[in-house]
Amino acid sequence: MVRSKIKYELIADERTRRETFRKRKTGLFKKLSELKTLCEVEACGIVISGDGTQAEVWPSPNAASQVIQKFINLPTSSQTNNMIDQAGFLRANLSRYSKNLDKESKKIESMERELRLAECLTKEEVVTRNTDELHEILRLLERKIGMVDRRIAKIEPSSSNMAASAQQTNNEPDHGKGKQPV
Repeated sequence: MVRSKIKYELIADERTRRETFRKRKTGLFKKLSELKTLCEVEACGIVISGDGTQAEVWPSPNAASQVIQKFINLPTSSQTNNMIDQAGFLRANLSRYSKNLDKESKKIESMERELRLAECLTKEEVVTRNTDELHEILRLLERKIGMVDRRIAKIEPSSSNMAASAQQTNNEPDHGKGKQPV
């Protein structure tokens, strides 16, 4: 059975919100326990209720204060090494999306050049807006011709070897099973 997609917004019904908070808090503490056990790391969790009146600490207040104290005693560079704020997160995503956009734009430009070349070859006429575009089509065509030439050069030696071996096989007498040389 597939779960329905959850809308991440404030739950309007107070009772449902409290129940969801309780369940998710339990799940969060369970994940922390699993992380601590499976990866042998020190972890703690502090969850403060929505009204700010009560805080729950996992695994215990003393253990949590020890973990927090160890964190505070780390050098500042180690503390902030994996921390990221909203602006940093957005900058990193923007940079990644920008790189992907540049890469896809280059792919599209390349495909457009290929399409213009194909149109020129099928129509047997070249319709361009300027000489730069004409030179670009010429460079692309020369590159394609070079690729074809290299492929032909690669195929020719193997096909001539196959032809030579076939000719040698035809010239040799057949000494197959049951046949005696004459």
